[in-house]
Amino acid sequence: MTRFDYVRPSTVAEAVGLLEAHGDDALAIAGGTATVLLLQKRMLRPELVVDLGGLPGLTGVEQNGGGLRIGALTPIRAIERDAIVRGTHHLLAEAASQVAGVRVRNAATVGGSVCFGEPQTDLPPALLAMNATATIAGSQGSRDVPLEEFFLGPYETAREQGEVLTHLSVPTPVPGSGGCHVKFTMGSPENKPVANVSALVTVDASTRALADVRIVMGAVGGVPMLAHKANDTLKGERPSDALIAQAAVRASEEADPVEDLRGSVWYKRRIIKVLVERALRCAIERAN
Repeated sequence: MTRFDYVRPSTVAEAVGLLEAHGDDALAIAGGTATVLLLQKRMLRPELVVDLGGLPGLTGVEQNGGGLRIGALTPIRAIERDAIVRGTHHLLAEAASQVAGVRVRNAATVGGSVCFGEPQTDLPPALLAMNATATIAGSQGSRDVPLEEFFLGPYETAREQGEVLTHLSVPTPVPGSGGCHVKFTMGSPENKPVANVSALVTVDASTRALADVRIVMGAVGGVPMLAHKANDTLKGERPSDALIAQAAVRASEEADPVEDLRGSVWYKRRIIKVLVERALRCAIERAN
């Protein structure tokens, strides 16, 4: 491991100041489940490591108006087990339960999962399906970034070097909504997906049509991808086997996978088609 200086700031302002002053030579870590491995392999060589784990007020889940406020340092395991999340944001709890193993989920944080920007993970697709917003603190104050605009590319996000993600805001799904997160994995130790899908649907109580649909595909592109064409295919329509199959085909065509050790492009498109169908059927059943 490369030698570096280590500091554990006690306030967000102090952390922001350190990150801004040292620029690209500084590395912020939260749970460290991914970052420490990269440090050990010397894939990251910072001069200063800024440990955000001691920052106050960035842990926990609170009901806030029309949704949840989730502190960036909240362990993923806490999201999986939180009674409020399981009751009102089941899709998020379900996705959290599928991240790696229990030991990792106890250490890894929600904010770390989002800021790391890894394409092969489970929480970001669910957060994007639920229309979450990230709040980021910097030297000029705080700014809100919809998660739809947060992910820019593999391991690249809208968070600038001198900024710290403080919390995520997740709206509460409207009545008649149902969500589902499904994944397919090769059984790797990290439980990383070949592909995954988060789907959130709202069924109109009177017409039984799909008033709203948000399908998000993960691990088949550089960022979590909203399946816009598939969503548009379903909105305003009463779900049927044929319609769900059509939407799944369109989603697979929208996917942008790359060939790697987890499979070929053709294989991943096939997998995402199957997962979209499964996620939609599950979400619709839960909505009903």
